[in-house]
Amino acid sequence: MELLFMFIVGFIVFILAITAIIIGVTYRIKSSSDDLKEEVLNLKKRINELEQEKKN
Repeated sequence: MELLFMFIVGFIVFILAITAIIIGVTYRIKSSSDDLKEEVLNLKKRINELEQEKKN
């Protein structure tokens, strides 16, 4: 009985660990994507500013 209980607890901990890893990876990918989008917008603004300066 105790052995069965330990297997059940181990399985629950395993499932929680896998879930935490998946959530962590998803958050990391999403935050990287958001940072890249912001950086691209900043670069586009800078290009527009430089093109305006070149015209003047």
